[in-house]
Amino acid sequence: MPSNNHVIIIGGGVIGCSVAYHLAGAGLRVTVVERGRVGGGASGVAAGMVAPLSETPSPGHHLKLALESCALHLELLPRLQEESGIDVEYLPSGILHLAFTPEDEDRLRARMEWQEPLGMGVQWLSSQEARLVEPALGEEVTGALLSPREGHLNSGRLVRALAQGAARRGAAILQDTEVLGLLSHQGRVTGVKLPSGDLEGEWVVLASGAWAGLYGGWLGVDVPVHPVRGQILATRALPCPISRIVWHGLTYLLPKADGSVVLGTTSEEAGFRDRATLQGIAGILRRAIRLVPAVAEGELHRVWAGLRPASPDGLPILGPVPGWEGILLAVGHFRSGILLSAITGKMICDYIVRGDTQPLAPSSLSRFAS
Repeated sequence: MPSNNHVIIIGGGVIGCSVAYHLAGAGLRVTVVERGRVGGGASGVAAGMVAPLSETPSPGHHLKLALESCALHLELLPRLQEESGIDVEYLPSGILHLAFTPEDEDRLRARMEWQEPLGMGVQWLSSQEARLVEPALGEEVTGALLSPREGHLNSGRLVRALAQGAARRGAAILQDTEVLGLLSHQGRVTGVKLPSGDLEGEWVVLASGAWAGLYGGWLGVDVPVHPVRGQILATRALPCPISRIVWHGLTYLLPKADGSVVLGTTSEEAGFRDRATLQGIAGILRRAIRLVPAVAEGELHRVWAGLRPASPDGLPILGPVPGWEGILLAVGHFRSGILLSAITGKMICDYIVRGDTQPLAPSSLSRFAS
């Protein structure tokens, strides 16, 4: 495809910036339009896990995407750091999923059954073995599933690195710019309306996170994505009580490269209210201290919240919009936006550049047609 073909991306989070990075690398003219600042939404405040096994509840298409995206991340990150000059602080720390009850153990052993054949080194640990791995665990822990090859990174740095990498490849990044509507002609989207005037393009990619459902109204199409609030906090405890991610249910403790420990999370239907609450933070603290009691001695460093873009089945919506040409969706990644950003950018790029439709088909909007 000639380099003068213009792709407009609505949304400057990790998904939009990954799409921009891949497309600009393929020689296309790219413009990212972000209503706030790049990474200013959920992407910039995410915990940053790159954990395909832990973020996938069962085998299937989502697991396939997650594993492919993880491999792509590991291949991409050194090049991205070189191009952008930004270290995303990737740490392959491993994850320890804790059990407190026989039901927890049954659930984790069932996960281990389908994860073992994948060659990711998962193993079951007794309570004593788990404490050898992480001595600071609470006394109620009865066992654990260790996933040693998963990790995490600094999500804010990742978004900035992708944006900087895309810019160095020639992409334009418009921040603090609201998209007022879409341009269209005879069933084809031809660009976007901006406060400064119309911006025309051969393709528009909707990567607007939790706001995707609102933008779908411009097309007369239901894009079933809505915000789910997740609250997070960070503490500083010296020495850091854990060396890897510790996880139970919704609650995790994640040791970062800067010495802080990130504690999460909640899952709340709170509309577009993206502020942390005393109730939410108190619940996270109570559960986290049960997992690792020593964290109670840490100093409170930061509290924040983000709006995850959730689809009805919790899986991303990727590809064309039925009844329209010239527009693609890259939305609905819920809690896996950081993990799936690499594969999403590649697949959207492959569709635009080569017309490769097959990888996107299982994630299409049409699965909700009934």
